[in-house]
Amino acid sequence: MKKGNWALSRKGLWLCILIYLLALTSLSAGEAGAGSLIQKGSEVPRFELPLVGGGSVKLQSELGKIPLLLLYWSLYCDHCREDFPKIQKIVDRLGPSKVKALAINGDGKDMVKLVQGYWQRGRLTFVSLMDEETKDAFLVEGLLGVEKTPVAVVVSPKGVVLFAQEGKINLAALEEAIRKAD
Repeated sequence: MKKGNWALSRKGLWLCILIYLLALTSLSAGEAGAGSLIQKGSEVPRFELPLVGGGSVKLQSELGKIPLLLLYWSLYCDHCREDFPKIQKIVDRLGPSKVKALAINGDGKDMVKLVQGYWQRGRLTFVSLMDEETKDAFLVEGLLGVEKTPVAVVVSPKGVVLFAQEGKINLAALEEAIRKAD
């Protein structure tokens, strides 16, 4: 075997190893990101969160009546600011006997006044909650497996997840999931 061919083969071997490692890393990252948002058919985790205006809401006490729409969001999320007025129209169109929306902000308790201001300016009527900060994350963010905002989760009256999506929300699919949730 000529020296030049051996060098080319070594480079080829290293290139194959590099490609294999990159592919393995991509698969691992994809698996971690792909199943982390709460899945359809799962039981929604129970939690209690403070209301933006004071008081608190226990998810358990909201179940059993009508479907719930959980919206996890941030003031810094462009898709949230774009989608929320449209989601408000869906909730208004369906009416209070068909769905109750709970919006959970994940920006931290220092942002309460800004969240209140955004709610008032946007004339949003969803129940507005603040996620609880834990040592290194937020409570509901971890329970739902939120990686990016917005997140929309439709929960049946029995507490079963019927729809879950993060990122830009497919509003037609969201409305259809709510309509079928009864």
